[in-house]
Amino acid sequence: MSEKRKRRENIITALLIAGMCIVVGGTIIFVVKYSRGDENKLLSAGMTEASSVSLESSEETVITSASSETTAASSSSETSEETTEETTTETTEEPTPTPEPEPEKLTSIRGYKAGTVLDRDQIDTDNLSQYFTSEEIEEGDSVYNRIYGQSYVDNDNIDLSDLRYLKMLHVNFDGDYQVGEMIVNELVVSDVLDIFETLCAEGYEIYSMYLIDDFWSGDPDDSDWYSIEANNTSCFCYRTATGSGNLSKHALGRAIDINPQQNPYVTYDSDGDAHYSHDNASDYVYDRGDYDHMITTSDRAYELFINYGWTWGGSWSSPKDYQHFQM
Repeated sequence: MSEKRKRRENIITALLIAGMCIVVGGTIIFVVKYSRGDENKLLSAGMTEASSVSLESSEETVITSASSETTAASSSSETSEETTEETTTETTEEPTPTPEPEPEKLTSIRGYKAGTVLDRDQIDTDNLSQYFTSEEIEEGDSVYNRIYGQSYVDNDNIDLSDLRYLKMLHVNFDGDYQVGEMIVNELVVSDVLDIFETLCAEGYEIYSMYLIDDFWSGDPDDSDWYSIEANNTSCFCYRTATGSGNLSKHALGRAIDINPQQNPYVTYDSDGDAHYSHDNASDYVYDRGDYDHMITTSDRAYELFINYGWTWGGSWSSPKDYQHFQM
């Protein structure tokens, strides 16, 4: 190689090494000063024809991008970053579902009419006593207006002040909580509330519990018949005893009939034939086993009333009044 050519290559190489390197937007830019006559040497020193070359005057500036691989990598990186920015979304956790609030428990059933069926979720079973209340009956109030001249009349045996109006909860034949009502003598209020609260807590089923005035048909005996026909549990009605001219314990508010259809008033003759007034009682006059709603000596209502000192009409020799408890 001639001395002149060797010197020329050394100059070109030096220029390359001394060139400026600039990074613009992720792309490497080389800026190199060289003489127009050294163009061929510049190309042979590593610049490709694809390089961007600007030749101006005798001493030109060459601006070239880095190798195609570096450029491609840089471009790919930019594209990847842009794609990530576009597709990345803020990650949020799914909110925890808010539990449904528990239904508000009733604290009283005073405002509910007898016969109203209540949702089980409404009943505070740990505080059943709040659903068993007693009130005096005063002349002119709503209860007085329902009973006066019907189940209650002016008499010499019991005063209005001797009676109490009870609101009580019971379980009906469908197993639902139902509002009940009853009028009793003030002397037995404590017994009655305790007994029926216990029965309710234990799920003892009572078909219905209305005042006999809801079945009023003009006189106490017929009204009592319709109440029994409807299988209604009741207490007070100023009347004489069935089949007798004597005043009934019901007239004093000291006798209660429970589920009378399944526990009828029956007279048996010497042949053992049953005589009764209500056709719906036909299935319950002979076979008095431990069946649903039949009161026997192993029935829970029987046990409770007897424990409180009451007597049961089913223990009478004749007639048998299986529905009847009295004090």
